[in-house]
Amino acid sequence: MISSQKQTHPDLLYLEHALSPWQSNIMQGNYAFEQGALLEARDKYLLAKTLADHLLEQFLYAQINNNVIHAIEHCIPALVVASHNLADTYIAMQQPENACKWLCEVHLTLSSLIKHPHYDIQKVSKHHYIKTSSELVSFARRYPSFPELIEQVNFCLSSNTPSNKQLH
Repeated sequence: MISSQKQTHPDLLYLEHALSPWQSNIMQGNYAFEQGALLEARDKYLLAKTLADHLLEQFLYAQINNNVIHAIEHCIPALVVASHNLADTYIAMQQPENACKWLCEVHLTLSSLIKHPHYDIQKVSKHHYIKTSSELVSFARRYPSFPELIEQVNFCLSSNTPSNKQLH
């Protein structure tokens, strides 16, 4: 092997392989979204979200070691990206109720992951939790004429959170 070639650990290759269908669906969803094919984009993002959810669940139930932690650290942002892309697609389809559902779901998932016993999982979860909190506040401000969405966002922001923020 040439010394400049990068060696990849077999477990990292597994993770790369495991996330490749997610990445493919995200890329196809992005292309469809850019082309205005919103139903196709929605379907691709939903599949990517389902894949990320499934992988995250598998790794969360695995025996914790450095490779599992590394995998979880990659699955969390994959889940967040897919969920936010899905929400953006529903917004483009003028379905803010569905967008709110996916934003709240990923936020609540992150809220539970913050309580994970491993510090690195808590850290990456908290990072994305803060971003989804901000996204939820922006979302609620974008739809002030939908009081039921404001209520859902408030519930989501106040459920099992480190701090209680509410919009009025």
